[in-house]
Amino acid sequence: MEIKRIKPIRLGTSAIIFFGAALLFLVLERMVLPFLNDRGVSQPIMFLVMASPHVIFFIGALIGFLLEGHPLNWDSLMSRFRYKKIKGKKWLWTLLYVVVFVGLYLFVYTFALPLVKIIHAWFPTTELLTDIMSDGETFVGYPLKGNWWLLGLFMVLYFFNIMGEEFLWRGYLFPRQEKTHGKRTWVVHGLLWTSFHLFAPYNAIMVFPGAMFMSYITQRIQNNTVFLIAHAMLNGIPVVMLIMGIIG
Repeated sequence: MEIKRIKPIRLGTSAIIFFGAALLFLVLERMVLPFLNDRGVSQPIMFLVMASPHVIFFIGALIGFLLEGHPLNWDSLMSRFRYKKIKGKKWLWTLLYVVVFVGLYLFVYTFALPLVKIIHAWFPTTELLTDIMSDGETFVGYPLKGNWWLLGLFMVLYFFNIMGEEFLWRGYLFPRQEKTHGKRTWVVHGLLWTSFHLFAPYNAIMVFPGAMFMSYITQRIQNNTVFLIAHAMLNGIPVVMLIMGIIG
């Protein structure tokens, strides 16, 4: 198959993808989960249902990659999705970017907490989703202490959360957005990635500064590995908390 050039993507199309993803999570949380709960579906299954959009992102990015005509091999995938090796002193810069990214999230959480609480009170997380997720003692209805299988279940979400979003948002879409927006791509992408989190508006506020910062860094260095590491570190915080709960 002839390899096609990376095609530009219109702003409207990008917006539909990002806002559509947010709407998908909103529908799952507010409609699908209650429907499943009323029919006695177990919480572990409902948790996997909540992880399903990230699986869709992952598969969708690979389908887009193949439709461009690239051969299905590791080197081609890493090249198209801009995952480059980090060597030598560049690791110091990577560490700095990661610290700033995570720090911005925690900074906003700390100093904008009153606003976050107001928004959360206006549009709260459903009680069902709260029951499913870990509260430090239970996860998907099971006690954490000693139940290591719960970590395996959570890691399914963790893997597809990171790889699904990074493959689709940064790997597949970012280069296409650059074809349309040029040097302003980081602004467009940062705002759209923030908008993706609007299914939980309080989280969108906390994500915004880091999203803009890392989008700028991603475009400047043309290496998506850094954003992947930063994203994995930020979303790794719940993993650490879960492990601590299992250890007891």
